[in-house]
Amino acid sequence: MTSPVNVGGLSSGLQWNNIVDSTVKALEARTVTPITDRITTRGKQKDAWTQLQKLAETLNTNARALRRTGFGGFSASVPTSPATSRPLLSATASATATPGRSRVEVVKLADTGKVAGRSIADVAAAQNLTGGFAINGTSIAVNSSDTLEAIRTKINDANAGVTASIVSDGGSAGRLVVTANSAGSAGVTITDGAGGLARELGFLDTRSKPIASSVISAAAAMGMSVTPQPAQIRVGNVVVTADLASESLSTIAAKINAAGGSASVESELFGSETRYRLVVDGNVTAVNGDPASQAIIDAMGFAAGMPGTVQQTVQSSVFTDTGNATVTAASSLVGLKVDGVSANVQAGDAINIRGTRGDGTSVTIGLVVAPGDTMQTLLDRINDATSGFGSGARSASASLGADGRIRLTDSTGGASKLSLSMNVARAGGSTSPLGSTSTAVTGRSRMLQTGSDAIIRVEGREIVRASNTITDAIPGVTLNLLTAEPGTAIDVTIDRDVKGATDAVKAFRDSYNAIRTFFDEQRVAGAPLYADTSLRRVVQSFADSLRTEVAGNGTYNTAVSAGLLLDRNGVLTFNEETFKKAIADKPGEIENLFGLSGLGTAFVQSTDAATAFGVGTISAQLKTINENTFTLKRRETEAQQKLDRRRELLVAQFTRMEQATARLNQQSGSLLSSVRGLQDNNS
Repeated sequence: MTSPVNVGGLSSGLQWNNIVDSTVKALEARTVTPITDRITTRGKQKDAWTQLQKLAETLNTNARALRRTGFGGFSASVPTSPATSRPLLSATASATATPGRSRVEVVKLADTGKVAGRSIADVAAAQNLTGGFAINGTSIAVNSSDTLEAIRTKINDANAGVTASIVSDGGSAGRLVVTANSAGSAGVTITDGAGGLARELGFLDTRSKPIASSVISAAAAMGMSVTPQPAQIRVGNVVVTADLASESLSTIAAKINAAGGSASVESELFGSETRYRLVVDGNVTAVNGDPASQAIIDAMGFAAGMPGTVQQTVQSSVFTDTGNATVTAASSLVGLKVDGVSANVQAGDAINIRGTRGDGTSVTIGLVVAPGDTMQTLLDRINDATSGFGSGARSASASLGADGRIRLTDSTGGASKLSLSMNVARAGGSTSPLGSTSTAVTGRSRMLQTGSDAIIRVEGREIVRASNTITDAIPGVTLNLLTAEPGTAIDVTIDRDVKGATDAVKAFRDSYNAIRTFFDEQRVAGAPLYADTSLRRVVQSFADSLRTEVAGNGTYNTAVSAGLLLDRNGVLTFNEETFKKAIADKPGEIENLFGLSGLGTAFVQSTDAATAFGVGTISAQLKTINENTFTLKRRETEAQQKLDRRRELLVAQFTRMEQATARLNQQSGSLLSSVRGLQDNNS
């Protein structure tokens, strides 16, 4: 609207702006205000219908709760552990459950299998591996150009019941981890194929055939009269020479470790005998150009082993004697050299030995060097079973390799905190390190998690299942296992869910009455939906739903019979005692009454008919109001524009009249001055 312009007459003495304002206000009251009032009314009607929409949606939700399967059925109560207060399981009772109490003990949870490979320096680089392996019986083919990332994708695309991922080892390095998609003792089964791919990737170790001894020559232990010639073999990433005629399994293992690989000798029962295997981390393959290489491998019977553990090994610098020869166990500590440099160890000096065992517990021991002490003396001190690495819950064992290095190996495979350092404290007070130490082999577990079945006992009967969700232990009840606590039994109690059913009916009653209250508010003169027939039809449809009868019920076939009754004002009342008696008397009829063939479905249908987008009564009303409001606002704008133009015309008209009056006044003044001048001249 154009702002009023003061055209009050200085010439005419008339306040023309008052005349304009009065005229415009009169026109506005006749043309604009009625439209604005209708827009305001439409806005209030829209708000009212929107409020009813929300109330009807709440009623719809509560009606669906009434018609759920098992309404008026059973509930399960499960206490926490009396020993630890931990929740051991949860339980859900279905409509087929029966009241009762069952004693349940959660012995073991089901778990998924998880296997990890070795660390690969660059997961995005081609691995130059060709061959295949199988996961859970599904073959995975690998090409020389495949990166670790590509192998991961191939495993996932094979649908072998597992998910492969790459865990970062820092920088570009990483390792494959394969996890079973479901729990159970089946876990993850990896079978090696052509090229030893599963061993190359570190999922499996390599094992020799079992032989009679680990300390005599391998050929003698295997009863071989003719042995292959000494030859080189590749073990993982290192190459060693093996001579079966003179070297035992222990010697070959030590050579592999000295070369930077990881090997050990494991014993096992073979009938009534003990036999020994050489177990190495990685694949064992022939070395090209060495004709006896494959013969060594065949004689040893190397084959794919198990997804076991790798023990961490820490190694020292290279020790030599005064003549620069590699030390042996009999070499003297006095005059010892480290990496070719004299350590200046003298009798009376102390060698301090520090470190941590695999479990992180610290080791602090020392050795005062006597004139006759040898490398064996140092080894014995490191391995001391009272205070050295040989003691504690997780011990480690030190040995001297043919390369002159001390190697300390964790007794337990898997992730390890094993560390070692040594220094020399001299009588004069100075100290110096006795070489440096480093981790030669990083401990790791291939089998990160063993797939296992869940085990529970119900009333003393043991039940084993591959999942932590068990549906057949208690009839009609689903048990979800949360925590295993062997030796602790709890009572799972099944009762009728009277409270849950009662609360559901109360919520339904309240949502119905909220709509009834809204309807009563709109019946007052001046309310936005006063005398609206569409509103009356919607509310009546809800009242009609309440009168639904279930013909199949012999006793409880109406809402009234179950305790739901409309009073004289149309308010829904609920008699809890009547309802509880009915549900205790005939729970099946109560479920039918409120279920798919009864009140629940009737109200779901009537509320859907009212609220359905685009076609429901409420939705249609809102659409009509929106369209009408749009039209009214357009008309209001047009009427306002006409009113503004009318004001502009009136202002222009009165301005011209004022200007004309001013000119007449000016002419009149001039004429009067002339007359007065003539009169003065005549006098």
